[in-house]
Amino acid sequence: MGGRVLELVNWDPLLAVSALGREFMLDEDKVKKAFKFPVKHGKSLDLEVEDARRLNLLNTLPLVSPYSDGCKFDLWTLEAEKYQVGVLHEFLSLTLEKRALIHHIVEFKEEFSLTKHTYQMLLKQHRTFYLAGTEMNWVVFLMDAYGDDGVLNVDQ
Repeated sequence: MGGRVLELVNWDPLLAVSALGREFMLDEDKVKKAFKFPVKHGKSLDLEVEDARRLNLLNTLPLVSPYSDGCKFDLWTLEAEKYQVGVLHEFLSLTLEKRALIHHIVEFKEEFSLTKHTYQMLLKQHRTFYLAGTEMNWVVFLMDAYGDDGVLNVDQ
């Protein structure tokens, strides 16, 4: 009783553009390098570095909007993982400090469609997320938001 409720009364899909989506429009190559969803292949393929990169782009693109309905993805699929990574990227980009305790993130496990393997998923995306701390107090940082002097673009 007496609790506050926030209700979305109008949805405009034109406004549902993620920070990553805006970045993609400005610098496509930077976004292509941000995430890595490698294609598993045998060593017998003997791919050149550039060919392996192109093959991996097949898995990486297209990106999945964090504003799409995450419930429609099967939890253990590539699309679900891309969605989860996108949601976490968007969540961190909306925070003032561009970081959050992983303990706080998993409080939104259902809302973000996360699995118990969130930590391992973030470790695989080392170009975008940085994890620091101790076993029970991991902090996830959005790497693009930080430079040598600390947080960049705090007001965005």
